[in-house]
Amino acid sequence: MRLGLPQILLFAFFSGLVLTPDSARAGWPWEKKQEAGMEKYSPEWWSYTGSLPVGSRQKYRYGKMWPNRPRPTERQQTFMQQFHAAHFWPTPYNHIDRNIVEVFQEAQIAEGWKNATTLYEYHFDAETHQLTKSGREHCLWIMQNAPAQRRMAFVQASTEKYINELRLASVNNFVTELTGPEPSMAVMLNVTAPIGRPAVEVENYQRVWLENLESPHIPYSVDGSGGSGE
Repeated sequence: MRLGLPQILLFAFFSGLVLTPDSARAGWPWEKKQEAGMEKYSPEWWSYTGSLPVGSRQKYRYGKMWPNRPRPTERQQTFMQQFHAAHFWPTPYNHIDRNIVEVFQEAQIAEGWKNATTLYEYHFDAETHQLTKSGREHCLWIMQNAPAQRRMAFVQASTEKYINELRLASVNNFVTELTGPEPSMAVMLNVTAPIGRPAVEVENYQRVWLENLESPHIPYSVDGSGGSGE
């Protein structure tokens, strides 16, 4: 097949590019391009570009940042990656938002159960630091009603070490009496304080308030004596 002049010129041009000493030293066109410290179009590079955020980029032009609100400054995703993000929007961002909500929800649930399964100082005798009747009933409620993953008792920590030891021993002894030598519920200290007030304290405040109520009658007095008619 006879080549025409245009084909000969193109062949000579590309042959010159390939065979020049500079291009041969640089390895072109077989040189593998590097970007962001990775080989371009390698699996690592595709993973990196695919993890970049979608949307426009903030750029510096004419002494200003465009746009003037915070935006990503990394390289833009490839066209196919942008098409993928637009086609499956809002995935995966909606799943990320849901996971964040679930994390906070689980933290709140865990704190709620921790409060419900805590034996506070009013569950113990002030002198002996042993469980009172209400403390034993609350401990029994934990063992019977708390789910398996929440079935543990927390004891409000005191500033005195010996008080903590007495309280923990009292709870462990009560659990052992009910379940045998192998305790079925863990007992741990919890540095906390009661959220509300014990019923006895509320009752005392109410009784004092009622005893000091003033009389609901409006006091009145008749000043002077009756006038004389003329």
